Amino acid sequence: MQTSSSLPAVIPIALIGAVTLVVPLMTPPTVQFGVRIPAERGGDAALAGARRGYRLGIVGVTVAALLVALFVPGGAAARLSGVLVEVVGVYAVYLVARAHVSTAKHEGRWFEGRKQVTVADTALRTRPDPFPWLWGLPAAVIVVGTAVFGAIRYPHLPDRLAQHYNTSGHPTSYTDKTFVSAFAPVGAQLAVVALMVALTWITFHGKATLDAQDPHAADRQRRFVAVMSRCLLLFAAAVGLTMFFAALATWNVLGSTGWFPVILLAPAMLATLGLIVVALRVGQGGSRLRYATTADEADSAAEPAAVNRDDDHLWKGGILYYNRDDPSVFVQKRFGFGWTLNWARPAALVFLVAVTVVPLLLPWWLR
Repeated sequence: MQTSSSLPAVIPIALIGAVTLVVPLMTPPTVQFGVRIPAERGGDAALAGARRGYRLGIVGVTVAALLVALFVPGGAAARLSGVLVEVVGVYAVYLVARAHVSTAKHEGRWFEGRKQVTVADTALRTRPDPFPWLWGLPAAVIVVGTAVFGAIRYPHLPDRLAQHYNTSGHPTSYTDKTFVSAFAPVGAQLAVVALMVALTWITFHGKATLDAQDPHAADRQRRFVAVMSRCLLLFAAAVGLTMFFAALATWNVLGSTGWFPVILLAPAMLATLGLIVVALRVGQGGSRLRYATTADEADSAAEPAAVNRDDDHLWKGGILYYNRDDPSVFVQKRFGFGWTLNWARPAALVFLVAVTVVPLLLPWWLR
């Protein structure tokens, strides 16, 4: 077993396992494993059993995936199969937990006789908070710095530049030195960082997901969007730094070693861990933020006049959102942290093509 060469698979597996293990802690009390429930059902025995089974399942799947990545012979293919085992296994564990909650909800008739409503707060649109452009400055500095460093380095580059690397960080193919090939890392970095900043701006102005049973839903939403936009802009800077290290390798400044993948991925991985910490602090939609409860709010929570609309039919598997009547393209995830697409909108398909086809065609265009 070569530890350093296994790290490109081990790190994602461990990260996926850690994130999915804590996801139920981030979700609002009225949405459990992608199933809409009344808030007062949060302590139901069925939910406790689903959470316990989910935790055990995630730990078991992650251990199995790590064993596949580390010990199954077959080189890179075996390590990638470990990631596949983790992704498929995690989704299967989630579906089992979701089915358990959904069955309890329907058999217990949790929504029967309840007034179901959908709420909105117009102040979130008429008096929005300003977008934190200043937090995007680190990402801009890194991109400009990469371009400047590349311009200084360009006259000293060899005639052949490394184009691709294996999982151990060693070059596997080369290309002739041209202006396009030398500055391809800068172009890719600029495109990725710009896309991340644009998505942050779009989601900042996106649809607000409010809770009819939460009197502080609008306040939580404001704080959630404010915190997340800043974190995503810093994450864009971290990704830009990772791509700067990749450019250094192409420009023969950063030597290829067994620990090259670790050096390369460290900024993005650390930023991802930071996002996880923030997610645990604020929760999806700000659900974990604490507000003082007044006596009237306590009485209202004890005997709620209305509950959130039972809208499970709009979420396929609790993950894919499909609603023709909703003009929003980006909506907050139901299980997880951040945003997802409304697949009923044509713009969602355009976005999917833009973020998948364009990166695949870019290396061919730069050849």
